[in-house]
Parts: sequence; structure tokens; C-alpha cells
Amino acid sequence: MKTNVVAVLCCITMAGMLAYAQSADDGYQTATVVSIEKLAADAQHMEKGDQFKISMSTAGALYLCKVGAPAATFMDWTSGKEFPAKENGKILLVKNKNGQVVELNIAKKKAK
Repeated sequence: MKTNVVAVLCCITMAGMLAYAQSADDGYQTATVVSIEKLAADAQHMEKGDQFKISMSTAGALYLCKVGAPAATFMDWTSGKEFPAKENGKILLVKNKNGQVVELNIAKKKAK
């Protein structure tokens, strides 16, 4: 009986450590979607595909971004939704809920 209890406690501890390790992303912080807008298609440049204008807010800044990506990438992106994000030069790297990293081109950054 004691062996089973120790085994269960070890499994719970390992699961907690794994969850903590996954949440400790290098340099990522919580960013909130302020707004997301699908831009009108450009008839002259159809190769651009779906274009979006996205505003994201972190603890210290507001990012105004543009991105060209399939609409399916942003299906669950709504105002107020939070994602892990980090700035990398002129790109904001945002981790989607499925773990995919989306690269948003920073058009403007405003300090809070």
C-alpha cells in the first residue's frame, strides 16, 4: 500500500515539474490581444493572401502589428485573449494555443 502511495506522489510531482518547465519559456511574457482586423484583399497582389492588423498589449508596451497568414491561424484570436509573446527586433513572436509560433511584423510600438 505504501508503495502505491509513493508511486502516485512521484507521478503527481513529475507532472507538476513538467507543467512548470513548459510554462517557463525563455523571454516570453503574457500579451493580450487588443484588436484584430482582417484587411481587405489586394486585387493587384493576390499572392499576399490574408492580411491582418493586430494590436497586442504587454505589461510595458502596445504593439501595432501586421501579418500575412492563413485565417485559420487566428480563428481563436479575440480581444482580451492572452498569449505568450516576446519581441525579437522588428518582429513580435507569439505562441498560439497549439504551440505554433506566429511572427507578427511590428509596425509601431508605444510605451505604456
